Amino acid sequence: MLRRRPDPVVTRGGATAFGVIIAIGAIALAIPLLPGESAPNEGDIAPRAFAAVRESEYVSEELTQAARDEAEATIEPVMASLDEVPEQQLALLDTLFEEVARLRLRSGLSADERLEALGESPGGIGLGQAIRSTLLTLNLRDLEDLRQSAVEGVRAILSSPLREEDKRNRIEAYLLVGSVPSFQNGEGALRELLEALVAPTVALDLETTQELQEEARAAVEPVLVTYSTGEVIVEEGQTLDAVVIEALRETGVIREGFDYYDLGAGLLMGAALGTVLGVYLYRLQPFERPAERRGLMTLLAVLGTLVAVRVALPELLPDTEGRFFAYAVPVGAAALVVSSVSAPRFGAMVAVVVALYAGFIAATAPSLAGAAFTSALEPLELVIAYAAAGLAGAAAMQRTERLARFATAGVAVATATGAVLLAFWLLTEQRETEGLGWLAMAAGIAGGGSAVIGLGLHVLLSVALRVTTRMQLMELAQAGHPILQELQEKAPGTFHHSMLVGTLAEQAANRIGADSLLVRAGAYYHDIGKMERPEYFVENNIDRGVSPHDSLSPEASARIIHGHVLDGVEIARRRRLPALVGDFIPQHHGTRLVEFFYHKALERGDAQEENFRYPGPRPQEKEHAIVMLADSCEALVRATQPETHEEIDELVNGVFAERLAEGQMDECDITMREMQVVAASFRSTLRAVYHPRIEYPDAPERAGSPDEPQDTAAPLVGPTPADPDAPPIRAADE
Repeated sequence: MLRRRPDPVVTRGGATAFGVIIAIGAIALAIPLLPGESAPNEGDIAPRAFAAVRESEYVSEELTQAARDEAEATIEPVMASLDEVPEQQLALLDTLFEEVARLRLRSGLSADERLEALGESPGGIGLGQAIRSTLLTLNLRDLEDLRQSAVEGVRAILSSPLREEDKRNRIEAYLLVGSVPSFQNGEGALRELLEALVAPTVALDLETTQELQEEARAAVEPVLVTYSTGEVIVEEGQTLDAVVIEALRETGVIREGFDYYDLGAGLLMGAALGTVLGVYLYRLQPFERPAERRGLMTLLAVLGTLVAVRVALPELLPDTEGRFFAYAVPVGAAALVVSSVSAPRFGAMVAVVVALYAGFIAATAPSLAGAAFTSALEPLELVIAYAAAGLAGAAAMQRTERLARFATAGVAVATATGAVLLAFWLLTEQRETEGLGWLAMAAGIAGGGSAVIGLGLHVLLSVALRVTTRMQLMELAQAGHPILQELQEKAPGTFHHSMLVGTLAEQAANRIGADSLLVRAGAYYHDIGKMERPEYFVENNIDRGVSPHDSLSPEASARIIHGHVLDGVEIARRRRLPALVGDFIPQHHGTRLVEFFYHKALERGDAQEENFRYPGPRPQEKEHAIVMLADSCEALVRATQPETHEEIDELVNGVFAERLAEGQMDECDITMREMQVVAASFRSTLRAVYHPRIEYPDAPERAGSPDEPQDTAAPLVGPTPADPDAPPIRAADE
C-alpha cells in the first residue's frame, strides 16, 4: 500500500513559536523582577566569607555619615533665656488667689459651680479638681499659709535658669528644703500649685544650634576606604551592617544596576532553553491533534513553574540552617502537567531543562554574588533534585486516565527528591541527624505540592483551554454518559452496535500500540447521529418486514443515511464533545458510497455518484482507521450471520481488502503490518462474539436462553462485502 507521509501534528512554525515564547519568558526571568530585589539587608548573616572582587578606592558614605553624626552630637544645644517668665508666673499666682477670694464670698453659687468657675479663670486653668476644692474650702489662715508658700516656691525655683526637662526635679528638690504649709496634706497642695505655675525660664535656640551643628558636620573630611582584590571584607557568620554592605557593593561583590554581562548570560541561557524545547517538541511530536491548545497548556505550565522558582529561591537561599526549604518547591508540577497532555518523554525533557534553568536562576538571582549556596556541591544538588523529581513524575504519568495517577506521581516525586537529598547528605562531613527530618519534610512537600498543583493546573487549564485529557476520555467512555444513555433510549440497536465496535476496536488498538482509550471513546460516539432518525437504520427497525425506505427514492434514502454523519457532527458540537472524539463521526465512513441505494439508482439509470457519497474526510489517524474497519466488520458479520470461523475470516478479510482498494486508508499512518494485526484481532474477537449456537434437537423451548434455538423467521439475505452496512431488508444501514 502506498501511503503519503503524514503531516506532523506540531509544524516547524508551531515549534518555532513555542521555542521563541519560552526563550522570551526565560530571558525576562533572568532580569531582576523588582528594583533592589534580593539585596542584602542590615542584620543578615554572611553565609560565607566574602572578598573584594576588584580593587577599589571609594569615599565611604556610611563612615563619613557616622563621623559627621558624631561631630554633630558633640555640639551642646544653645539655650535662650526667658527673663519675663518669673514675674508672669507670680502675677498669675496672685490672680489665682484673688479669684479664690472672690468666689468664696459669692453665696449664690453651689460648690460645683465654684469649682467650675475657678477652673475657667486665668489662674485656675490647668489645676486639678482636688486642688481647686482645697483652695475653696481651706480656712483663711491655711489659705494664706499656702499662698505664701507658693509665692516663695515659685520665686526660689525660677531664680535660676530652668529647662522643661528639669522642672519636676527642681520642684521635688524645693519641697525637701523649702517652706511647706503646716496643714494636713499641705505639701501635696503646694506640689500641685507649683507644677501648674512653674514654667521653664530657658528655651532651645533651634536656629543657632542647627548652625553650629552644620558647621561641625562640614568640618569633617570624607572618609576614604581602600580594598585590594581578594581582601576579605566580611567573615562567615558575621552580621552585615551598613558599612559592610557598602563595601561589598563598591568592590563588586554585590551586583547592582544594569549589567550587560548578566544580560548576555540571560540571553544565551534563555535562547538555549527555548531552542532545546522547540527542537524536541518538533522531533518528538508529543501532542495529539489539535496541538495548539496542548502547546499553550505546556507553555503556561513551564513558564509558571519558572516564575515560581524565580520568586521563591531568592527567599529560600542560602540554606544556612540546613532546612532544605529550596527543595520543597514543587518544581515537579511542570513535568506532571506536561506529561498529562503529551507524551511522557516530552514531560521528561521539560523536567530536565526546567531543573537546569532553575539552577541558573538560583546562581544569578541574588544580589550578593555566590550567596545562594553554602557549599560547592549545593548547586549540583539543587539541579539533580529538581531533575529527578520531574523525571520521576513524568514516568508516573504514563496514560493519565484517573485522578489517582497524580497521587502516584506525587509519591514518585517525593521519593526521587528524598533519595537525591539523602545521597548528598551522606556526602557532607557533618551529617547531622536533625537534618534528616527536615530532608524528609522537604521531599514530602515537594511531592505533595507537585501532585496537588499539577492536578489543579491540569483541571484548570484543560477546562479553560478546552484541552481533551485522558480523564475526560475515561468519562466519555463510560456507558452511563448522558449522550450514550440517550442513544440507548432512542436507538438501542445502534447503542449495542457501538458498544461492540468499541470492544472490537479497543482490543485491536492495544495490539498495535494505538490509543485504545481514544479508540473506544470514538467508537462509542461514531453513530450518535442516528438518534435523529433511528427508525431509518436497520438495527433499530423492530418490524423487520417493513422499511420506511420503501416509500422513498434512492436519493432521499441516501441523504438520510449519510445525513447521520452530519447530524452526529451537529450533536457533537451542540453537546460539546471534544474534537478528538468528534473526529470519528465524519471519518468512520470516509468518502465511501451508500452503495445499496447507489446501485438501486443505477438500475433506474439516472444515478449521480456525488449524491450517494459520504462527505468524509477519510481517516486521518490509525485510530480513525481502526474504528472504520471495526464498524464495517461488526455490521457485516452481524448481518450475514456466518456459521463457521472460516466464513467470519473471509468477511473480515473482504472488508480490509475493499477499504484498501477504495483508498480509504491512504491519508492515515497505519501500515500494512498493523492492518494485518488489526485484522487478526478482529477475527479472534468476532469468532468469540458470533460463535455458532449449539443446537439441542430434543430440548423444549425456553425463552431467554441465548444458546437455545429461537423461533425466528427465515434468514434474510445479507449484504455483500462491498456494502457491509447495507440492510438485510429493503433499506440501507450505513
